[in-house]
Amino acid sequence: MPTRVFRRTSLLGLLAACLTAGWAVAQPEPKPDPPMPTTDTGIAAYRQVLKSTVWVHSERGPGKLATGSGSLIDKGRRLILTNYHVVGNVKTATVFFPAFDGKKVIPERRYYLDRSSRLGIPGDVVEVDRAADLALIRLDRVPDGALEILPAAESPDPGQTVHSLGNPGRSGALWVYTPGKVRQVYTKAWKAKLDDKTIHTFEARVVETDSPTNPGDSGGPLANDKGELVGVTEGGATDAQLLSLFVDISEVKKLLRRRSVVALRTGDSGDTPKPKEKEPAKPAHDKPLESKDGAKFFSADAWKKVQTAADRLFKEKNTDLLIETFDTPPKGDVDKVKAMSAADREKFFREIVLDRVKTEKLSGVYILVCKSPPSLYVEVTAGAGLPADTGKKLRETLLAAFKEKKFDEGLTKAIDIVLEAKGLGEKK
Repeated sequence: MPTRVFRRTSLLGLLAACLTAGWAVAQPEPKPDPPMPTTDTGIAAYRQVLKSTVWVHSERGPGKLATGSGSLIDKGRRLILTNYHVVGNVKTATVFFPAFDGKKVIPERRYYLDRSSRLGIPGDVVEVDRAADLALIRLDRVPDGALEILPAAESPDPGQTVHSLGNPGRSGALWVYTPGKVRQVYTKAWKAKLDDKTIHTFEARVVETDSPTNPGDSGGPLANDKGELVGVTEGGATDAQLLSLFVDISEVKKLLRRRSVVALRTGDSGDTPKPKEKEPAKPAHDKPLESKDGAKFFSADAWKKVQTAADRLFKEKNTDLLIETFDTPPKGDVDKVKAMSAADREKFFREIVLDRVKTEKLSGVYILVCKSPPSLYVEVTAGAGLPADTGKKLRETLLAAFKEKKFDEGLTKAIDIVLEAKGLGEKK
């Protein structure tokens, strides 16, 4: 939020106007203007950067969860920027965006943990820079209210005020603000433990500040007064006071210029030209897949629409539509699944869905609905010729309808979304 600037009337200009008008009477000495109102730059920067900042979870093995921070660097391509040491060598991560109560952010950590199945968004780690300690996560979807952070034109200068946001592990709060001053910008080599066992050597251009950062802030954004990204939180020195390191914006730009990153398909916006979609290849099976309403969520009339749509998509667009509902998880013990954390449950169903997609050689849309524990998973396969936001639209539509127990209505709308995405919405 830019600082508001109020223009002061020029005393010389006012005097000249008076003389031109032929005033003969001496005028009283003008009173000084009142002090200009100012906006706290810390507040302005925080509000600007908040909707770009995320909380990152990465599973590091049974019962081991690493958490850190990150920022939405490209909304169109759904890319989250964070540290390599936050995600390590895992292939997937879960990301949380800030939620709001009116205009105020909800900072309590427990709020997000209790709603992790709804608020946590899965993503794939698509690129890492192990030397500069940077990584990119590509999300399945991005919330409508999220904003990408813009990169600054150049590195910050010593003495410049900077602002960082993060999620320190020792705090009960998220989206924590930390102010600082730049001490110096230089190239540095350092070593750190990865997963508490592997010593890894980093070397990159860094911004050194007096910001009191903490574990958990890693990967979060460092911004200037304009709310532009100037660095990525690396961490604080344990053997020095008020000395923290941030990976400089120049290293971020190098990562984003990599050919493999530029080649990532652009989503609903972005400057990178969107490659022309190829017509999806003919599925590996010779007839439409058969959907099953095992949990009896839908009426018989509503369910008939599923197979009708699936037949049409398969014959006219070489695209699969498979919907399956279950009373209990198709694999695993129901009580154990119920006892899982939200993140573990999300991972559990994701593995089931990906296994079904692979087994059926599915190219298109797969929707899994489970009654107990309540779960919904939507998978849109790559190369199916569907818009990037199809999965998001399907999930949001179904969740909204299921919440009001309008199951048939939600199913019908979901089918229409898929048909329209393939250019079949106007036909009867």
